[in-house]
Amino acid sequence: MNRGLGSVDGLPKLLIVENDKLLLTLMANALHSNGYGIVGTAIDAKTALQYATKIRPDVAILDIALGAGPSGIDLANKLRTQYPKMGIIFCTSFSDPRFGKTPTRLLSTCAYLPKQGVTKLDHLVQKIDESLSLAQNPEVEVKLKVSAMHHHHLTANDIELLELISRGLSNKQIALEKSVTTKSCENAISRLAKKLKVSNSPETNQRVLLAKEYRKLSGKEL
Repeated sequence: MNRGLGSVDGLPKLLIVENDKLLLTLMANALHSNGYGIVGTAIDAKTALQYATKIRPDVAILDIALGAGPSGIDLANKLRTQYPKMGIIFCTSFSDPRFGKTPTRLLSTCAYLPKQGVTKLDHLVQKIDESLSLAQNPEVEVKLKVSAMHHHHLTANDIELLELISRGLSNKQIALEKSVTTKSCENAISRLAKKLKVSNSPETNQRVLLAKEYRKLSGKEL
């Protein structure tokens, strides 16, 4: 964790939590060069929370996957409870919040930025402003905002099924996990494959292709 310099022109003070040290440095440098005060950087939730209690930032930019220990979602829950008016941005590889299992109640008061958008500083700046607006005006209608981030062709059940396949579970194991018959599981996988246009032939392994599709959609493409 590093202490940064103060902001100028009244811009928000930022805490950046990202376990990719290179990306963390790039984000901090880019934002600081544009006048934002970086009051802290951290690669894990525990360190970030300790720092937030000492020098409360105006906005926290959080990765969801922070390795072993509490996740960015765990950290966001604690920050939102302790500091209701703090802006929070989820900056993550998951292009669809459902892949990161981000609770809707958090999305309603936090901004969300896929990491693909981090390379464009104006996108990040826009999310900083949005995060403060959402925190300070919780009554703002956000259903359209949340819905717009979803891959509409996939249901929550589809995403859960893709995740189970990516974990290497067999049809029988998935059926037990979801409390359905093996036949129902097979039919659901078949429908999902058609929806994602994943073929099933002697030349291809459908389950491997579906697992790869999950990793691509969740921002963890092989």
